[in-house]
Amino acid sequence: MKNIKNPLIFLIEDSVVYKDLIEGHLHAKNYLNTKTYKHADECLKDLSLKPDLIILDYSIDGMSGLELMRKVRKTDPKIEFIFLSGQNNVEVAVKIMKLGAADYVVKNDKAPERLVKAIAQTMAISKSRRLRKGFTIGVFGFFILLLVVIGIVILVTMVFGL
Repeated sequence: MKNIKNPLIFLIEDSVVYKDLIEGHLHAKNYLNTKTYKHADECLKDLSLKPDLIILDYSIDGMSGLELMRKVRKTDPKIEFIFLSGQNNVEVAVKIMKLGAADYVVKNDKAPERLVKAIAQTMAISKSRRLRKGFTIGVFGFFILLLVVIGIVILVTMVFGL
């Protein structure tokens, strides 16, 4: 994650009108670091840019949103996903979130504002996970260092008969 306030966001939406609406709303809310795509395969080519978040339509031309998420997760499991859908389908939303998506936003008149809230929440949770992981590694590293120091003290005591 580069910056929680300015994450790199990939937006995959095959409707030009809806893509422009979402992108305009994101820019108005200072999410300026966005790249838009009409097709999933275009997004896959740019994964080397290391996006923090991919917002995608559940039904994309050429490949399903779930299929894209699976492919991306093989490359970089840290990338977050928010799905957009024209369907208000609870079963689909639950399935997507069980498979690792951060959120599911229904395309309606409230979607742009709901999406902004979902982005902020997703980035905050992602940052929290990374901090927690760093803390765990730090505690583990301290424990290893402590064991090494104790081992050196024991070795010095044995060698010099102290």
